[in-house]
Amino acid sequence: MFARNTPFNYEKILKACAKGQKSALQTLFKHEAPLMVALSLRVLGNYNLAEQAVVSAFVLIWNNAEAYDEDMGPARGWIFSILRYRISQIFKEHYDAIQMASKSQDESILNEVSSNLHADVREDLPVTPAFYLHLEELPEEPQKALINMYFSGMSQAQTATKVGMPLGRFKENLFLGLQHLAKHLPEFSPPHHATEKMGEYVLGGLSENEEKLVYKLMNDDASVSRIALLWETQFTHLLSQLPAQVASSRVWEKIKNAAFAKPPTSVAQGPEADDEDGAEQPYASGLKTTMRRLWFMLPLWRALALLLAIAAFTFWYVGTPASDLPRKVAVLDSSMSNAQTGWVVRFNAAGDARFSPVLRQTVSDGLVLQAWKRSNGTDSALALIRDSKAFVLTAERVGPIAAGDQLLISLEPDGGSRNDRPSGTILYKGTVADL
Repeated sequence: MFARNTPFNYEKILKACAKGQKSALQTLFKHEAPLMVALSLRVLGNYNLAEQAVVSAFVLIWNNAEAYDEDMGPARGWIFSILRYRISQIFKEHYDAIQMASKSQDESILNEVSSNLHADVREDLPVTPAFYLHLEELPEEPQKALINMYFSGMSQAQTATKVGMPLGRFKENLFLGLQHLAKHLPEFSPPHHATEKMGEYVLGGLSENEEKLVYKLMNDDASVSRIALLWETQFTHLLSQLPAQVASSRVWEKIKNAAFAKPPTSVAQGPEADDEDGAEQPYASGLKTTMRRLWFMLPLWRALALLLAIAAFTFWYVGTPASDLPRKVAVLDSSMSNAQTGWVVRFNAAGDARFSPVLRQTVSDGLVLQAWKRSNGTDSALALIRDSKAFVLTAERVGPIAAGDQLLISLEPDGGSRNDRPSGTILYKGTVADL
């Protein structure tokens, strides 16, 4: 089991990450990675997939740390919300394989979690968290519903079936459990009408219509997102009951290579370590291996990409007025570990910006992409993006733009961020450069 005897300042760590202090991310890795691997392994049932979730989560944390603000809610909740988002995505991508593997898996871990929640077995903690004290006050069925839903990557209906409850009774038990915890935990004071619904959202498995309701709540009331992070933080208490896992040095090397990657001057050697684990990137030898090495030569590929882009638009440029020719460009790469280009933005002499998608992108109902400009540390909202079509923003809308400014695209509730900065995950970002 995991012990948590020493206070850890998550907010301070995220601020250090936002300033580019690599040692801060390593400190966070040493402190949280065993728990994160344990949670990922419990839900996904496969160590390679669990490792993939943890690596991509740490890369997202590093790339988005500057977007975190203490007013948003607890930093630990923010960190685990990113991990559980990645777990959810990977679970959906590998659903069939995970379901097949789970048929031979017993529920001993969940039984262990349930039986170990009581104060008299919490000897590894200096003080028994109030979460445990109030959770054990609940009848068995609400406890069972809460615990199983947290560790499930499935829908509420599927999880209810797995634990042998009708869906209606399962949802009622979830509500009763969340209501009891919210009533007695001081973090949820004063009461808010959306507290239980946000707890249900954090546990996961809502239907599409229920998720739309939650996104509307987030869009209408900025404080609702804070409630979600409060729940996320409280539920991490359950993780201390999982069997201990080791976050190997290989996991940290993958995180380091993805998060701290700098354009090399020669063929990079670091990514070879990824080939030891064929589950995430099953590259073959020969040509594929050579291409993989070349991919990490970022200066080469970015130069080629720029040349190809110029070549592709040569005929378009012919006869085009000089005022419409691009004078600045920004290539917006994914903030995920694959660093894939998602958008290219070109600015003409007048300052108009043309956003061109490189990938087809779909966004769930209730969510929207939002474009931002970051200049001298200040964020400005530019536009909401609802489909994968090119669009143009006028110079008046963009405002002054200079080489070195950044363009960002974040994932937000429908209607966009209610703050003057991205409130959701930054999916793509790039730096404006003169042509």
